[in-house]
Amino acid sequence: MGVLTDIPCNKVITDKSKFVINPAYDTVLEVQKLYKEDTLTEFEKIDQALKMLVRNKWNLRLLNPEEKQKLLSVITKRYVEVEKRPQIKKSPFPVLDFEKDGDYIYASFMQAYKIDLIEEQGRLPWKKFLYLFNGLPADTKIKQIMRIRQMPVPEYNGKNSKEIQEINEMKSYYALPVEGGGGQSGLDLLFHTLEGMAKR
Repeated sequence: MGVLTDIPCNKVITDKSKFVINPAYDTVLEVQKLYKEDTLTEFEKIDQALKMLVRNKWNLRLLNPEEKQKLLSVITKRYVEVEKRPQIKKSPFPVLDFEKDGDYIYASFMQAYKIDLIEEQGRLPWKKFLYLFNGLPADTKIKQIMRIRQMPVPEYNGKNSKEIQEINEMKSYYALPVEGGGGQSGLDLLFHTLEGMAKR
């Protein structure tokens, strides 16, 4: 089975209940934002993430903490994770942030696909969103910005000072803040990985 042949199913069945999942891209991004909160415990993050991702959230009361963790793991593997692909090269600086680059991503989807991501909130599944993102043409705004962020600054040769200045100015303008990578685990690490996989 593959992307084009899998039959969509938004239900997860456990021995306790059936859970209807909301895998919309904006919901998953809200979960990503939740996992960046350092004021919440791991259990609080799991509990709140499930309340975002499960439509019939009243059924969650049937689960103990360990069962909730297992359910979130199943949801993550089924609706969030995608096949890993090798990175061409790794940048020492962040190249993509789904939240901070939201306006550029929105404009790029409109440019390439005529898809209004605001209208698609609550509807477009996360995996479809990610597949479309990775298929964006090179001339879309977000792809241009990602290239600028990864662009090497040439060594000075006595004649290219203007070129170096222009590249540094562009990189400075579009630079993302460097966040500490310590303590990443679970979904937090997964989202960090997904953003890395989209560096093209």
